[in-house]
Amino acid sequence: MYLSEITIEGYRVFKEKTTINFNRGLNLLVGENGCGKSTIIDAIRILLNEDEYSRNGINDEDFYSSKDYKEQAEKISIKGKFEDLSEDKKIEYLTWLDNNYDAILNLDIINKRDKRDHFKKNIWGGESSNSIFEWEPLNDIQCVYLPALRDAEKKLRASRGSRLARLLLNLSQEELKAKRKDGNLMDLEEDVKTFNEQLASKSQIAKADELINRNIKNALGNIFGQNTKIQFNDFSYEKIVEGLKLVFFPEISQSKDITYRNLAENSLGYNNLIYLATILAEFEGLKENYTSPRILLIEELEAHLHPQLQIKLLKYLEEQANESDIQVIITTHSTTIAAATPIKNIISINILKDNSIKITSLNKCGLDDDSEKFINRWLDVTKSTLLFSKGVILVEGIAEAMLIPKMAEIYLDSLIKKGSKEKIIPKTLEEAGVSVINMNGIYFNYFMQLYNGYKPIIPEREEGESKKDYKERKNKIIKKEIYNEEEIESTDYIPIRCVALTDNDPEKDDKPQQGEGLEGKNYNLYLIKQLENMTNNCKVFKNEKTFEYDIALEKDNIKPMIEIILDKLDTNGDTRKKMNGYLEKIEQDQEDIETNEIAGDILHEIDKSYIGKGLFAQLLLEKIEESGKCEIPSYIKNAIKFVLDLKDDDND
Repeated sequence: MYLSEITIEGYRVFKEKTTINFNRGLNLLVGENGCGKSTIIDAIRILLNEDEYSRNGINDEDFYSSKDYKEQAEKISIKGKFEDLSEDKKIEYLTWLDNNYDAILNLDIINKRDKRDHFKKNIWGGESSNSIFEWEPLNDIQCVYLPALRDAEKKLRASRGSRLARLLLNLSQEELKAKRKDGNLMDLEEDVKTFNEQLASKSQIAKADELINRNIKNALGNIFGQNTKIQFNDFSYEKIVEGLKLVFFPEISQSKDITYRNLAENSLGYNNLIYLATILAEFEGLKENYTSPRILLIEELEAHLHPQLQIKLLKYLEEQANESDIQVIITTHSTTIAAATPIKNIISINILKDNSIKITSLNKCGLDDDSEKFINRWLDVTKSTLLFSKGVILVEGIAEAMLIPKMAEIYLDSLIKKGSKEKIIPKTLEEAGVSVINMNGIYFNYFMQLYNGYKPIIPEREEGESKKDYKERKNKIIKKEIYNEEEIESTDYIPIRCVALTDNDPEKDDKPQQGEGLEGKNYNLYLIKQLENMTNNCKVFKNEKTFEYDIALEKDNIKPMIEIILDKLDTNGDTRKKMNGYLEKIEQDQEDIETNEIAGDILHEIDKSYIGKGLFAQLLLEKIEESGKCEIPSYIKNAIKFVLDLKDDDND
């Protein structure tokens, strides 16, 4: 039994009814600030009557309000669904069951205060709000919350209700009940009682005890006086465990001669880990006696932890979720954690243009096994920024990744200077929240599946069909330019624009002119027409030949590119002579310049070992930054306009 989904309406950022689907084990909520990650966590806490939230309660600000405060939600509605109930659980949660034998828990909070200044709450199980609600099934669900700004030291301090006291009481509750029923003491109580008796016999204690009692008697007399006794705390089991505290030692050691330290001397990160360890210990200790859901909610798992510890902790939580049947729901802003999380466990949260919220469970985006495995291998800390972006530009290599942001800055500056009738234009891709992601290849099809919202239906291999024939038939389906409704299935998708820049890759010796559009050999070119026909979210833009070639097709770019080549050439042969000749024509602004011929020769030199695309891109970037000038190829302009949703009348 686990929390499979929660539906929220009227609570904070969620104006409309919004459903979030969860995995049985690990769940990672990612998204920009203000998108509702914490709201989802708090909605679960409210619904499940989590200890701390039940004490703090609901405030006026928790009801959805429009930006001008003219519209406010009349109520907060939260609905949770629990799936995969055992037969025993179906009996225990009978009053919560729907027609599919899933357990449904509902909560409405009315935006009107009663005479005690509280908001009225209606809670019920199942479909009918008129059913009698039984609290015991809800109380059996264990929900623990770790806030983003957690004071682990305070939670572990010796006090009533401390995390350590709860752990010890929960681990021993069956034995404690049996001892109390029989009128016997717990072993720990016996030990403390014996210790107190020995303590009282010590001369210093006995003398102090006698002096205190003598002064009370002298001051108050026999009628009003009282007796006191010095002892080690109360020796009831509950008070004993509340008086215990955790200490630490910086290293794991087998030595018994260790002086442990107070948690106040420990780092915030390690105290957070110790605090989390007590919670997992409690869950582990209860799993044999309790089969109700155990849900761990953690905000910003990365708090005070360096990257290696973030990954180590995440993997341990994933392991515990799978092995101990604990449902873990985490929020994060850490690309380290996002990169280390399996893609199927990630839930993306995005704010749309109308300020509504779109939730996307990435395991519902139609990824096949190959795509899922590839993305899990491919994601790293840099590339996982795509999960936090408001737009994505996918590029083939390091050269594009270095130069595209600067090219975009120059192009956007030209649009700003011209003025825009429709919107404020950002100065940079970074300002717009757009990430440029280096794919190190042409693997766009794997990632477009996260954004495009459809998936072609691939038939099974027919009996007697060879592998070769099946592969050819399958590829024809995959590469279709347009599909009928019955040929695809709709999938969930991340609602941001994703664009890919790719090389056309015609024959090696071809030197196409601008707009010539020679036939290319790039496998992914089929995506250009298909995405144009099937989705508004994704596009692929191709150049005439390659990235560097198309930059050189722009006449004003030729001079700095040739200067880089001349600077790196260590010979005075034909290449230098040819490049100097081109440079002379450019400087004289001759009309008979064939930029395609020059672009071909420049590309030929870039591909040689004495330069290479990475170094050339770095040197070209330096020249562009010095001059502030670069003519941007049209396919790059079009990609920037698409990802930023700039209309055609914004072009140059």
